[in-house]
Amino acid sequence: MSFFASLASLVGGASFGPEEFDAVRAEHPAAILLDVRSRNEYVQGHIDGSTLVPLDQLAASLPQIAAADAPVIVICHAGARASTAASALRRAGKADVHVLGGGVSSWASYGRKLTTGAKDVPLRDALKKAKKAATA
Repeated sequence: MSFFASLASLVGGASFGPEEFDAVRAEHPAAILLDVRSRNEYVQGHIDGSTLVPLDQLAASLPQIAAADAPVIVICHAGARASTAASALRRAGKADVHVLGGGVSSWASYGRKLTTGAKDVPLRDALKKAKKAATA
């Protein structure tokens, strides 16, 4: 486990680094990739397939995300905001929450691709996908 993953696991619970991402995604293909950075940060580079819900707007979506039938992988720049969001999701009743330790900063340092631009997966679509996968 990377240093960032270890740190995030101490403050926010289940965590993994970019080196474990593919294995976690294979285990949870319907997982919601929740990016909690600002729109400006997201546009500069994000993980393909992620859903943008900035941390300062998360409270409004907590009930919907917590009720989702799929795990949530929370992403930010370095891990701190993701850990905060993961803790909020757990308090709202979501048990299966993971943090990408080190965030997109660590992701990029591992040579993983970041997509630029504002195209994200709308939360309603991510939730529909999670529900469909749970009933399949």
